Amino acid sequence: EQNILSFACCSLPFLYKATCAVIFFGGDWVDFGIAAITGLASGLVEYLLVTIGGSATLLVDVLVGVSTGVIGGLFFDSNIDGIGGQLCLPSIFLGTLYWYFYGTAFVLGILEIISGELQTGVVRFLAVAVKTFILSLGTSFGMQLVLDSPKEVWFDTVGNCGTIDLSVQWWRIPLYLACSASALAQYRFPHVDYWRGLSVQLVGYEVQFQIFQALMKRQSRDFLDTASSNTAGAIAAVVFASILQRTVDNVAYYYHARVLQRHKGKFSPFGEFCYKMSEIYIRITNCLGFGKKNDVVYLRMAAKLKEQREEMENPSHSRTEIMLTLEEEMVFIEAIVQAEDLNIWALLMPTVYQLVPGSLIARLWFNVIFPPLLSTEETTIVSDVIDGTNNFSSFTIPLVTPFQNDEVNIGAALLVVAASLALGLLIGFVIVEQATLFLKKVFCRKTDDNLTASESRLERQKSERKDARHFFSHTINENNFESVEALSESSQDDEENGFNENPMAEQAQKEVHFE
Repeated sequence: EQNILSFACCSLPFLYKATCAVIFFGGDWVDFGIAAITGLASGLVEYLLVTIGGSATLLVDVLVGVSTGVIGGLFFDSNIDGIGGQLCLPSIFLGTLYWYFYGTAFVLGILEIISGELQTGVVRFLAVAVKTFILSLGTSFGMQLVLDSPKEVWFDTVGNCGTIDLSVQWWRIPLYLACSASALAQYRFPHVDYWRGLSVQLVGYEVQFQIFQALMKRQSRDFLDTASSNTAGAIAAVVFASILQRTVDNVAYYYHARVLQRHKGKFSPFGEFCYKMSEIYIRITNCLGFGKKNDVVYLRMAAKLKEQREEMENPSHSRTEIMLTLEEEMVFIEAIVQAEDLNIWALLMPTVYQLVPGSLIARLWFNVIFPPLLSTEETTIVSDVIDGTNNFSSFTIPLVTPFQNDEVNIGAALLVVAASLALGLLIGFVIVEQATLFLKKVFCRKTDDNLTASESRLERQKSERKDARHFFSHTINENNFESVEALSESSQDDEENGFNENPMAEQAQKEVHFE
């Protein structure tokens, strides 16, 4: 079973690579088909090397690139009608290799550098650059094996790209969602939560796409359209992911409180409605085959836990502990873990992956391997100084200038895209954090008035620490201890103040006995 799963993880993403060729890199449906073939081949190469193990796994990147370059070059050099000489090789190569790019790590590296985490940020930056260069170099080796002049072919095929105007195609969003679903599979995203990941990805992409389309014509000579669209897309993704995460967690609270015995008696009508909806959702997803089986098992087990708990709380009953089998223990622990709030990065990482400039890094390296061509322009100059007479003379000289297009400016575009996405994430987190604090001060003031000063302080500290885990600043604040003594004092304060974000887990350790 493990070998089958490994084979599926390596080979099935060919659909993702094919959709990337069209939705991101200007390919057409012929390029879609070729990218599917190169994607399947690269997956088989990866599976073979991973199966061999050992030092063979170190060759995954270069051999994946070689196989992609060989297959793409063979199809381009073939005599097949509609394929030979008419392919957009950049879309095929970049779409296939996009699966292996560390584009997310590149943006996070920039984000960490901006936030002051220089060491980890620089390490991520260099790791992305080296890995992407190996993939690009391997592809160039593959082209060299089957093509006489890979450099000329690379630049000749650029004219075959961008033949489809995505802004007027009805299938643009469905194709993007199919591509995004494959990205979620790469992140091992739970199938039952795909709708959450896809919705965040769609919001970020659509905001980015629409703003770029609006600014593209007005600001065609600079990168402000790219920077603005990326920043707005990242902000929209963070804000929407935060709202979605809060909404789902608040609705799921009633379900977890009921099944984990955290609440006695009935909820309010709204709470009972949320519990019923959660229960129906779990049963429907399991009937459709993509839900978690243990959720249904725990629903059945919840009645047993409730009965044993009531018996244990009854002074006249002899029960002193809750008894669970080994299988029920595993289900119980999984239910406790699942009851924790969803980390917002679980939703944002696949979204950032779809917005990152992994392809731009590859284009930069391809420009290093295949330097851009030079254009020659003849200019006629008229002068009366040449022969020292009053007769006007003219002569022609050639002027050689490099192409000033996106291929040459790819290095600048790389930094613009990465930095704008990183800034968008930071701005989005600031907006969410400040909005959360404002809403809590407005709507939670009455609750705080019912508590004593010490209780209010403890509740506020617990809430702030829990909320901080939803923001990027949590990592910096948690690791920003000036000394070991400060770290020790922080841990000691937590114990003295009774910080326990999962009281059910602590209570379960005291009361539950596993057979």
